[in-house]
Amino acid sequence: MRRTSVVLFLSSLFLLQSAASGDSKLGIGLNAGVQKPYCDVLHTGIAPAGEVMVRFLASDYLTLSLSVGGGVLSDGLSYYTYQTKMVTGDLKANVSLIKTGRIRPYLTIGASLYNFEYSADKPWAIGLANDGERFSSNAVIVGGGMEILTAPQFAVNLFADYRHTPTDLLDGAELGKAKDGYLNGRIGFTYYFGNRLKKTQPSEEDLIAKQLDDASFGESSEKMSKFEAKLDKLEAGDADMSMESYVRLKSRVDELYQLIDNKEKELEDLRSALDLKNKRIIDLETTLERGGTTAQVAVGEFSLSYEEALRLFYARRYREAISLFSALKAKYPEHALVSNCHYWIGECHFGLQDYAQAAEVFQGVFNWPNSLKRDDATLMLGRCYYNLRDTGRARSYFQGVIDDYPDSEYIEKARSWLQRIG
Repeated sequence: MRRTSVVLFLSSLFLLQSAASGDSKLGIGLNAGVQKPYCDVLHTGIAPAGEVMVRFLASDYLTLSLSVGGGVLSDGLSYYTYQTKMVTGDLKANVSLIKTGRIRPYLTIGASLYNFEYSADKPWAIGLANDGERFSSNAVIVGGGMEILTAPQFAVNLFADYRHTPTDLLDGAELGKAKDGYLNGRIGFTYYFGNRLKKTQPSEEDLIAKQLDDASFGESSEKMSKFEAKLDKLEAGDADMSMESYVRLKSRVDELYQLIDNKEKELEDLRSALDLKNKRIIDLETTLERGGTTAQVAVGEFSLSYEEALRLFYARRYREAISLFSALKAKYPEHALVSNCHYWIGECHFGLQDYAQAAEVFQGVFNWPNSLKRDDATLMLGRCYYNLRDTGRARSYFQGVIDDYPDSEYIEKARSWLQRIG
């Protein structure tokens, strides 16, 4: 058995040496832990064990490992009637449950060869007759574990397995019909000679496809030029490009054109909605201007400042817009659109990503019972709490738009946000 363990270890070293150059798929590790026997002794305990290990990455899902180690089986410190000292050699296959990520759980199956020596520590040990004798056997291994990649070439291992043997001598005596076995639990680390986290090198076609997948509306024109150039090159006679690949790439370009058309339609819808809002504001201001000369002058001054504050907001000069909207609130506290000023201050804080402050401001819109911005504020409160990761409150506000404002133009947006929350 010792000779077999040495052969396994030397084979592992040979594999490591062959991987000294290039992108290696090999790693070497050290594991330590405890093991607990299940045999004829009623009271069993845990005892230390350890091993050195070599791993080979056969594929994204399969890892093979060779290990040489040793350990002790006993009935625990409180009894301590016997010890079984073991030297083991294991061959295991680990099947990963996921392909990528830093935490990768796996299932294990394998086989073990081992040599052990039984020692009776108390005169009433059940295997006293075999005291000092050595035996050899094998075991079937089943279990599982988890590999945690803490760095591109370094991983922490946690695993447990059960080893069922065809022998009944792990406790020193052949009693009953059941064969002995033991449970093994360990923690350790592995150093990989290659980058464990590195992704495989994509082909040129994959790179082009990824560019298409990642294309955003703002970069579409520039990327389309590059893709068209690629297609021109292919159409010119690139013999290495199959017709199937060409058709697939051409289809992706057509999809990108459709994406651009959809984005343009969304922008047009946003412009229409903004025009409708502005028309509502102008109609209200026109009604107020009929109140007389003094009121007309005040409304004119308010309108100019309000328009300038909105211009600052849409230019993303949020702090300047907050100052101007705040000044309008202070100077015209009785104006019909003062609640609008308050609402736009909340929008400015939202634009600054200060979602907690924005939520507090949007709550204040409801202090004006006749405000035109109550449904707007309800929707934005949902968005604030969504960004604050309070999905329960976010869901209640999005549902509030649907329940409390059935004629609101934001019904569909509220439903969309509810679907996103799930």
